[in-house]
Amino acid sequence: MSEKKKLHPISAVANFLKQLKELIIPFVFLVFLNRGEKVEGFLEWLPFIIGGAIMIFLLASGIIKWLRFSYWLEDGELRIEYGLFVKKKRYIPFDRIQSLNLTEGILQRPFGLVRVKVETAGSSDSKQAEAELTAISKEEARELQRIINEAKTAKRNKVAEEEQAVSGENGDVVFKMNFKDLLLMATTSGGAGVVISGVLFFLSQFDELIPYEAVFNELEQIVRSGVVFVTVVVILGLLAAWILAIIGTLLVYADFTVRKQGDDLVITRGLLEKKQMTVPLNRIQGVRISENILRQPLGFAAVQIESAGGSVLEKESSTIKILPMIKKQKIAAIIKDILPEYKVSVDFKPVPKRSLRRYLFRESLLVTAIAAGLSITFWPLGLWSLLLYIPFWLLGYSKFRSAGWSIEGSQLGLKYRMLQKHTLLMKKHRIQSLETEQNFFQLKRELANLRATVKSGETGAAGRIIDLDDQSVKSIYEWYYPEKQGV
Repeated sequence: MSEKKKLHPISAVANFLKQLKELIIPFVFLVFLNRGEKVEGFLEWLPFIIGGAIMIFLLASGIIKWLRFSYWLEDGELRIEYGLFVKKKRYIPFDRIQSLNLTEGILQRPFGLVRVKVETAGSSDSKQAEAELTAISKEEARELQRIINEAKTAKRNKVAEEEQAVSGENGDVVFKMNFKDLLLMATTSGGAGVVISGVLFFLSQFDELIPYEAVFNELEQIVRSGVVFVTVVVILGLLAAWILAIIGTLLVYADFTVRKQGDDLVITRGLLEKKQMTVPLNRIQGVRISENILRQPLGFAAVQIESAGGSVLEKESSTIKILPMIKKQKIAAIIKDILPEYKVSVDFKPVPKRSLRRYLFRESLLVTAIAAGLSITFWPLGLWSLLLYIPFWLLGYSKFRSAGWSIEGSQLGLKYRMLQKHTLLMKKHRIQSLETEQNFFQLKRELANLRATVKSGETGAAGRIIDLDDQSVKSIYEWYYPEKQGV
């Protein structure tokens, strides 16, 4: 692959669509400019002429970018030439490349192509990938991966290269999600709310195109015929949104597979858009186990890793699900195979019993404000709102029961709950900061809050325990700062 290569022509279309997406809001505004006013002659068509000119310019620039883009491998580097008006060159040494993430988008898949994102050690501090090959064949992508992996492996260790060649190019499968678990994950996800919000937002943007007033006037007569009809329509709408969320989850996580290949984890998933992500093991900063409020009673959890890679715009490359849903008792064995330095089956120490009152009090604050407003406004029926205390107190009690900490050698574990229950496992040398805080009321009861942060993307990922006893906070602090024990 030393000769210069071009991207597939479909990349010109991809460039055009990418630029169009960035300009979609001003473009729509331009097309519908002066739509409510009576304008005749040339001015009536001016927005459409300008819009058409913009479309032609974007398409032409996409074609020019494709014509001026080329890449090749030479002297241990991935070399790229690109630029719309000014030709630029970028040379990326193989040893700086951390991973090549492959995606089969809707545009690429019909032609047997993939999009390749090149992640380097410095990508986490940037707003995008180091480089991107919009559309190349799968064979070229695999050859690119093979050459770069072999060059990196040879530089690290020749013996490791031979062992990797013997074990096979695809590596060992450590986890593959079956359809039964995939379907259960889809039905217990929270995607329905996202679908409903997206539909409502879409409709709110096109109130001039859809005659809502006329529709509502027609529906008003129907609504008067009975509340039952409205209830049925709402239920059917929610059911449709839930089904759409299920289908979306099935498409995104279809054929989810995790392989361990040398010093990397390779994750593949997707049906319409097939993605492959490579995660270097040395960039993993922590392991998070999350238990959905619906899945926890069934004994299922999700496992994700916090990686030093990724950016604000590409959070997926910093917080990565390696086990989207799995029985809790199976997690320890798989993590031991992938990351033997992490211990999942450890004993956690709970927060003290005197913290329970504070957990319940915090959950009562919002309920008190709501109940007071409803009771005053709808007296005396508003007093039924006092029943809201029950579910919120149950949530507070669940947060109290879930909170805990553990120290196992060089590993710190924190357990806490928001709506989901989280267990965050961190190695001592990966912890970026350890913070404690204590207000006046906590001081009187010898309690404090603890927060530990590991690097993940640009902002970091944190675990936080509230109302931990002073002695436990001191023990964790002395474990992290042993040289300050006498201070």
